[in-house]
Amino acid sequence: MELWESLLKDNFGSAVVDKPKAIKNEIQGLPRYVSEYLLGYFCEDEITESGLQETNRYIAEHRIDSKEKEKFKNTLRVDGVLKVIDKFKVKINLGKGKKNPTQLEIPSLAINNAEADDAVLAEHPRLMIDGLWGMGEINYNGTETKLVNFKPFQLSDIDVDELKEGRSAFNSDEWLNIMISTVGLNYENYSRREKLILLSRLIPMVENNIFMMEFGTPGTGKTYAYENISSYSRVISGSNITGPQLFYNLGTNQDGLLVQYDVLLFDEIDKIKKSGLAEDIYSKLFQYLESGKFDRGGVEKVSECGIMMVGNLPPGEFDKNNLLVNALNPGNTSSAFLDRLAGVVPGWEIKSIGNPNMAYTKNFGFAADYFSEVIHKLRRTDYQYIKNRIRLDEASGRDTKAIHRIVNGMMKLVYPHGEISDNELKEIVELAVEYRQFVCDQNYSISKENIFNKKIEFSIY
Repeated sequence: MELWESLLKDNFGSAVVDKPKAIKNEIQGLPRYVSEYLLGYFCEDEITESGLQETNRYIAEHRIDSKEKEKFKNTLRVDGVLKVIDKFKVKINLGKGKKNPTQLEIPSLAINNAEADDAVLAEHPRLMIDGLWGMGEINYNGTETKLVNFKPFQLSDIDVDELKEGRSAFNSDEWLNIMISTVGLNYENYSRREKLILLSRLIPMVENNIFMMEFGTPGTGKTYAYENISSYSRVISGSNITGPQLFYNLGTNQDGLLVQYDVLLFDEIDKIKKSGLAEDIYSKLFQYLESGKFDRGGVEKVSECGIMMVGNLPPGEFDKNNLLVNALNPGNTSSAFLDRLAGVVPGWEIKSIGNPNMAYTKNFGFAADYFSEVIHKLRRTDYQYIKNRIRLDEASGRDTKAIHRIVNGMMKLVYPHGEISDNELKEIVELAVEYRQFVCDQNYSISKENIFNKKIEFSIY
């Protein structure tokens, strides 16, 4: 065990997990943050064979395979009670004529119209926001199916100030190693710059209303963190998403994904080069990325959701100077749309993960459920006093806003305690300016508008 691992365990206790064992023994069919929660529950001090066996017995007894849902529903019908592991979510029905005031979804049983006990909702309000993974006790009385007890498999309350205080025990190199290990990668495979690039992928997870892109070779883990470490993120295919799914469904009066999550990742956007984003999606994203608002059918919604779009590099020799025009549909490269893009992460500098034995972490890191809650709560943190130290020259209002947001996001990920040296601040401002400068250069290359023909400079004071 390295010194920083001992310090991590000393400072954060049960929030820390042996990542290699957690990854090796990941429970199939469950998100990483749920899997690590259960392993931590049954293997409190150390992941052991007996603890793993107990975990697997518990999962096998209560996790329902889709092919067996009718068998379990029959058990519920006959016995009147059933305990189920699933992601439960509740909608509230108001007004006269509504049969049930609560509408509970139990996906593994293909049930979407059960009820939920008021006491359960009062204790676990996230059931009514984005849903929660956990063990639900379901009762059936012949006419009504109801959630009467619930044990969450996600941490429901985290004191983010404890993370900020604990960060003071580490230097930035040690903290970068912790963060890379938490994501699940082997920090020894990356330089300091590559670690910063990897972490900058997570900026939309911690920063409200930011729009970023990343392009790189396949197998570098562009979607890995979004799929494994946060319950507040959602990976979608840009070619398959519809307006009702993304924004608002007028038929069901249901909020779209943009309102339900902290961040959406549009995967493999290079694959929609021919068709581009659907017009109704593109136009409303255009509106949303400017104001944080959108309307659909006269219904206006406000959201703080970030947008991350990732894609593989275009085939053939990599032409960095014409990347966006080669990777995106011409209809999605208007200067106004690209100007809303805060920055492009240089994923082309990150090598493919390769051999899993060498690629994945060999160290301790934060448990995924803890980290998921921490980065969610950090969205409310603002380092205005740090941003006030940055002077930008040749920067428009949008340039300044984008650079400040990237710096703010990197502060949360690397310096959440707010203590940073001049050289460290210069390092993350250089990265932010680089990401934004790439957008300006691409925009000038495509549009030839002189307002994008510039070199952004900065100074720290």
